[in-house]
Amino acid sequence: MLQRKKLWASMQAVTLAGIVTLEGCSTENEPAPTPEKPVKSAEAEKPATQHVMPEGEGEGEGEGANPTIDLATDDLAYLTQLALMRGHLYVGFELYQAGHIDHSKTHMKHPKSELYADVVPAFTARGAMGFADELSALSQTVEAEKPAEDVTQAYQQLQQAITASESKVDPGMASLKQKLLLVVNLLRVAGEEYGIAVVDGKMENAHEYQDALGFTTISKDILSNTETGTETEANAKTKATEILAELNGLWPSIVPPETLTTEAGQLYGAASRIEIIALGL
Repeated sequence: MLQRKKLWASMQAVTLAGIVTLEGCSTENEPAPTPEKPVKSAEAEKPATQHVMPEGEGEGEGEGANPTIDLATDDLAYLTQLALMRGHLYVGFELYQAGHIDHSKTHMKHPKSELYADVVPAFTARGAMGFADELSALSQTVEAEKPAEDVTQAYQQLQQAITASESKVDPGMASLKQKLLLVVNLLRVAGEEYGIAVVDGKMENAHEYQDALGFTTISKDILSNTETGTETEANAKTKATEILAELNGLWPSIVPPETLTTEAGQLYGAASRIEIIALGL
């Protein structure tokens, strides 16, 4: 079985506060994509200067956090983990609504099987209820191929439960600066996923293409829902929003075409530009 590991940096103020290792999604037993291109794993070349969020091929089941990072105390790492789950779920939900049921099932499995377990101790320490039941309910609804309205209801209930768990952080994490750093984390994960998906202009892995879409969409949602208190913050949010909008062309459709002229470097570049904005606040 081929597995991948994700490394993403937890940033605090103007320094990198550590690295968390996340094992990514298995491609074993995934449904083949629509006729555009079959799914297969590929390892993309990573920028030499990047020290965050690369996802390489590895072995092992599930997701494990680097012991040097404590999700119970590292708010940015904790929120990143939850946002990654949101990204998977978003893509799974959109695929279901679009009628790509088998693809949806695969994405819905990953948050529970690969990302959730390492957050459980953090939920306990933070006094959060977690959302295991809601995750299972959504996955079961999708597996049973229930009507779209049932899936929508389960998805919305899960989103509310995730929001409740996200609230168990320091109030300062609601600042634009911290939200931008969260976006940076997600974009770098998305960049690694996209680098696996698109290799030399060819679509090599539809699942990772979709993951990158999910993480980037959640980044946009995070920024859109962040309030600003000063003109400086308002300008920073506008600039970051424009940078994210430049990425829209990376996903011409939720099920990818056979070839693309876009590349992962666009995501890494966006992450770096937004990081500069964040560190200027």
